[in-house]
Amino acid sequence: MNIKILPCVAFAGVMALAVMGNSSYAGDAMPTPALYSQLETFHGHVCAGSIFGARLGLAAKEALKEAGGTGKFTARYYDLSCPVDGIQVAAGTTYGNKALTVQERDEHRLVLTATGNKRAVEARLTKKAEELGLKSRDLGKKAKALPADAPERVKLEREIEDIYAWLKTAPTGEVVSITHFPSSKGSK
Repeated sequence: MNIKILPCVAFAGVMALAVMGNSSYAGDAMPTPALYSQLETFHGHVCAGSIFGARLGLAAKEALKEAGGTGKFTARYYDLSCPVDGIQVAAGTTYGNKALTVQERDEHRLVLTATGNKRAVEARLTKKAEELGLKSRDLGKKAKALPADAPERVKLEREIEDIYAWLKTAPTGEVVSITHFPSSKGSK
């Protein structure tokens, strides 16, 4: 097991505690505009990865609560990338409160465990969400290679914004897939 915590990520965890105090979300696991605003402030920009993290974190948190998870929640994510910030903001499991660990396996997979009764859920992106995230990244690279006022760049940036809007507002089941684990299996 190789767990890495970069200094900037550790600092981000501490900062997450500052923004978590007033975060809110809808009962259907749909992040609110306020949560996305907090995420943008915390993460420093809008990207598919941070949106993914918010969707994964909130969906997992809601599913674990609905399954009767008790006690503090702990998270394990399997890729040190932008979704980590979304998970911190939406699930409240941060480096700062030692409730989040990251294992570098290049997998967009979150396991959220309730410490009270060891219930756990796994949240993964749907294939469509992953594909749209990759598409937004590729479009962003193309856009950055063009002059700021180029009509093609403006068109690409609009397409990226459309992808972000879908990722933020699509029904949870279209973005995230949840699997419930029997007690204590999910934390491994």
